[in-house]
Amino acid sequence: PENRAPLPDEVAMSAPWLAAQLRLIQPKVIVALGGAAAKFLLETTTGITRLRGQFASWTDPETGRVIPVMPTFHPAYLLRNYTPQTRREMWEDMQQVIGLLG
Repeated sequence: PENRAPLPDEVAMSAPWLAAQLRLIQPKVIVALGGAAAKFLLETTTGITRLRGQFASWTDPETGRVIPVMPTFHPAYLLRNYTPQTRREMWEDMQQVIGLLG
């Protein structure tokens, strides 16, 4: 509601579904769009401005498979803060993902 961040119990309810989808899809990399996604996947309270631009990893609790995660800005944030700096930072993040994928 009102574009708020998900509450902890909402995240906890969604977690098993996300993990199951990631097991099925088997991505080579995950791009976490925004703070809520990054904080959940990386199990941190650190904000997106500090997390973005640096690869981290998500470990599947069931299989132990490790997937690289690139935290970056949420599209809604970019729309509200569409500056040369935010565009450059997002592009740099995506270039790193492209580099990882070869």
